[in-house]
Amino acid sequence: MTRRRLLKLASAAAAIPLAGPLGAVRASTVAHRDLRFRVMRHGSPIGEHRVTFRPDGHRLIIETRVQVAVRVLFFTAFRFTHEAEEVRQSDRLVSVMSTTDDNGTLRQVSGHAVADGFRITGEDGPFLASGHLLTSNALWDSRIVRETRLIDVQHGGEIGLVTKQLGDEYVDTPQGSLRASRHHMITPYYAGSVFYDRDGRWVKSVLELRGEHVEYALAT
Repeated sequence: MTRRRLLKLASAAAAIPLAGPLGAVRASTVAHRDLRFRVMRHGSPIGEHRVTFRPDGHRLIIETRVQVAVRVLFFTAFRFTHEAEEVRQSDRLVSVMSTTDDNGTLRQVSGHAVADGFRITGEDGPFLASGHLLTSNALWDSRIVRETRLIDVQHGGEIGLVTKQLGDEYVDTPQGSLRASRHHMITPYYAGSVFYDRDGRWVKSVLELRGEHVEYALAT
């Protein structure tokens, strides 16, 4: 299926209403605790995903760092790195900058708030997005499961998002086993499940990337 077809599917579908005891996940102060996940493939670690939060006056700076490397014998078959800095103020995106190395393909994205939205520049040039969207890195914000569009900080522009609640499951974390709400997500670039505890904290993901299934296991 082509990227254009995926974009049409994702943008045409509406997010499915949530239900159940943990369905009404909410953003809270818990969502602003630093996060570190081990990225696992077939039970073996292949990298990590970190999200750190830094208050700066009335602003909140969110830094995302992803490093993944798949090795076969003594060779690196695939490598992915992504670093981004997102600045939010009064719950609105003020600016974003990112660099991505997708197995040798380099991308840079930057954007800033303007009077009529959010201007983001990526591989396809500048694009005027809505000023009230979350970004594609905002899995740390449980409100993402209610969104249908995201600002794409890896490629630029906007992407569609489809979500569906799958129910509650228990997730093993460093703090013990926690009951979490599981939500299926589809974007043009990845699909899978994301898990949030009752406070809205991101505690696990199971994603399909490039035909491979990887698991995000909470490390801290």
